[in-house]
Amino acid sequence: MSVSAAPLRTRTRARDRRGGIGRLVTAGALAVAAGALIATEATTRAAEAILAREFIGLVAPGRAVAAGPIVWFGIGTPEVTGLMITTMCSTTVLAVPLLLLAVAITGITRAPTSRVGLGLLVGLGLAITCNMIRFASAAWAYGAYGREGFDLVHRYIGSLFVIVGFVVAIVLLLRISLRESGARPGAAPARVTRSSANPSTTLGPSASRPNEESRP
Repeated sequence: MSVSAAPLRTRTRARDRRGGIGRLVTAGALAVAAGALIATEATTRAAEAILAREFIGLVAPGRAVAAGPIVWFGIGTPEVTGLMITTMCSTTVLAVPLLLLAVAITGITRAPTSRVGLGLLVGLGLAITCNMIRFASAAWAYGAYGREGFDLVHRYIGSLFVIVGFVVAIVLLLRISLRESGARPGAAPARVTRSSANPSTTLGPSASRPNEESRP
């Protein structure tokens, strides 16, 4: 008796081929997204300003509004100040490396694309939040301590905070994407058993007792 594994291997190869194509498509889409962020960074900074306005409005005096890449705060007070989001301070600088890292993970490793996507979302969310906190803290420092407070937070404390958050975002992206799937608790290990049968050979009662002497 013989069993042929060719059909199973064919199905496995076809499934792997489809998975490989899907991974290439996903990696290409992420690369395009990174390129789009770079190409439209002016529009991205304007969208960031709208989001930063909400954070700045929580800590800065007066009311805050966004106009292009500038967040104006202190409206309704004697001094109105504008915080401009430049290219180097934009979240694009943080988001593009995370997207490219996700492209590399998808293209080089066999990590599930769903897990890579989850890690990317977590990393991007953390990076964006850290940058928004940086903007808000810089606006608060300006209102509380003037230009010196703004420079201290913007150049040193806020930058260090964003760098640490960016590193943590990279680590989370890698850990979530490349995490090994553990075995289910209580699951029994798989067993492989072999059985060989020769239909032409049969053991009778005399064969099962080789040492038994025949008697007349």
